[in-house]
Amino acid sequence: MQEKIKLTPGQKLITNKDFEVAIAAKAKIKPMQNGMQIRPASTIIGYNDDSIRMSDGSIIHRAANTFFV
Repeated sequence: MQEKIKLTPGQKLITNKDFEVAIAAKAKIKPMQNGMQIRPASTIIGYNDDSIRMSDGSIIHRAANTFFV
C-alpha cells in the first residue's frame, strides 16, 4: 500500500508528487529565493520541470527558487 504524502507547515516542496499534492490540497505556497520571499503566498495551479505557475498569474523558475508550505 502506498503511503499518502501530507503537507505540513514549513515543508519544502521538492518532488513532482509534492507539487501535485499541493495543487490538490490548494495549499498556500511561499516562493523563496536566497532566504527571501519573492511573491505573496498563493496556490499553485500548474508546474513542469522548469517552472511553477502560481494562481496570481506569476511563473516562477523552479531551479532558482524554493517553495514552502
